[in-house]
Amino acid sequence: MGGSKGTSTTTMRNIPTYAEGYVRSYLDRGVSIAFDAQYDASFAAYTEPTYTNLFQNEKDGIAALATRGRNGNGGINKGFTLITDSLSGDYLPGNKAEFQAMLTDATSKPSNIYENQIRNLLGGTLYNTGDLSGENVAYNITSVISNRTNDTAAALMYQNNYDRERIIQDGLLRQGIEYSKESVKDAEWLRKAGMFYRVWQQGQYEDSYKIWFEGQVLQVNRIEVLGNTIRSLVGTQSKKTAPFYRSSPAVGVIGGAMSGAATGAMLSGGNPYGIAAGAVIGGVVGYLSS
Repeated sequence: MGGSKGTSTTTMRNIPTYAEGYVRSYLDRGVSIAFDAQYDASFAAYTEPTYTNLFQNEKDGIAALATRGRNGNGGINKGFTLITDSLSGDYLPGNKAEFQAMLTDATSKPSNIYENQIRNLLGGTLYNTGDLSGENVAYNITSVISNRTNDTAAALMYQNNYDRERIIQDGLLRQGIEYSKESVKDAEWLRKAGMFYRVWQQGQYEDSYKIWFEGQVLQVNRIEVLGNTIRSLVGTQSKKTAPFYRSSPAVGVIGGAMSGAATGAMLSGGNPYGIAAGAVIGGVVGYLSS
């Protein structure tokens, strides 16, 4: 197979003497805009706040969610303990302190009646002389009856307590299922509290990156102003790097230069010096409009 080798030709044209002043002035203007301190405002970074802090109510809300998720609710925790103890049969034997206190109070009243009232009616007295048979009979009768009454009352109370606790257990089965879900809810509240804070902090990181990136872009824009000044003279394309927040107004001179170059080309019939002169004028107009 055969092939052919292409050739390229580069044509060099010197700027005519009458245009050198315009071109030099245009280049000087580009250097001045890019690096002179008087144009620093055009490349200044945005200084106002870009990310709001959490309000105190938001912080308190997140903290409250985390506390609820970590510790649960006091009332729900007590209810869950009650349900767990009841379903475990802790209340069936009547061993709890509250039941024992009620039992003691209930059995002490019959003992007081028999020993302090009925015994005296049966012949028992505080001081006795002579035959003590009446005292002994009264003591024996009241003691036996008092003990039997107390034992009967205690047995009845234990039976009623057991039967009642069985009924309560049946009723708490459904509540136990609902209360068992609270641990999952608490875990979800804790996760949401962490997620709310993480989303806010992630936004803060992204905002910091945008601010840093804008600073880098503003430095690049200085170089691009000078580069685009040169490109506009030779008829190549311009380039622009924009930050996230806004574009640099100084780079607007490039659009004016390109428009001016196009206008100069049409008016001069494509003459490169006409293009350069049009670029100079367009660049000035573009800068002023920025």
